Amino acid sequence: MPKPQFFLVSAFAALILSLAAESNIAHAEDKTRHIAVSGKSERRVAPDMALLQLDVVTENADAASARREADAITGRALAVLRGAGLADADIDSTGLAISPQFRWLKDERKQELTGYRVSRSIEVRLLNLEALGELVTTLTDTGINRMQAPRLGLQDEEALYQELLAAATENARERADVIVAALGETRGPVISISTERVSTPRPMRAERMMMAADAAAPSPSESYSAGHLSYSVTVNASFSLN
Repeated sequence: MPKPQFFLVSAFAALILSLAAESNIAHAEDKTRHIAVSGKSERRVAPDMALLQLDVVTENADAASARREADAITGRALAVLRGAGLADADIDSTGLAISPQFRWLKDERKQELTGYRVSRSIEVRLLNLEALGELVTTLTDTGINRMQAPRLGLQDEEALYQELLAAATENARERADVIVAALGETRGPVISISTERVSTPRPMRAERMMMAADAAAPSPSESYSAGHLSYSVTVNASFSLN
């Protein structure tokens, strides 16, 4: 009977020694000499598109009447957008919400239905930024009562991101080579790498939009300037030292 116990203890001890050896190897690998650097690439570019959010809100004691009024305003806005040359694929007018409106009767301690509120939303992708000022002016005449500040952006943002990513990676490698050369060392292969992406799409301020819509001079198109967008990519890389 003692022998099986002895073999069991010996096998357990061998397992412990094996795990300890693997741990030491992993610990040694963790201490591989390396250098960590960051590379960066930035770009300021002119936007080539704008995203507009238009809202129509109507209220009426009758739900059907409120809906018809909202639909009429939406129809006029869609006619303006299509007249400006926008494709149907760049217009989404499916947003619709109908909600009852109540008032609180204090003496009777209950709610009383007063009417209905209908909300319609239109999302627009405008590719001709030169037409933005004039388009905003015309849309305000249709009855659109809410217009969020347009979001400026790029149609092919991914292509720009890939260019910046390549440039930031090259910058990280060059910085590593400068440091390694100054230390009299030789750079080895990359151990780890991560990226950070920052983009700052600019909205046009709502106040400027209303000024462009109401001002007699200069014209709306002259009062609008898209400016530039800023994009930045950072690459964090670790290289081994030979």
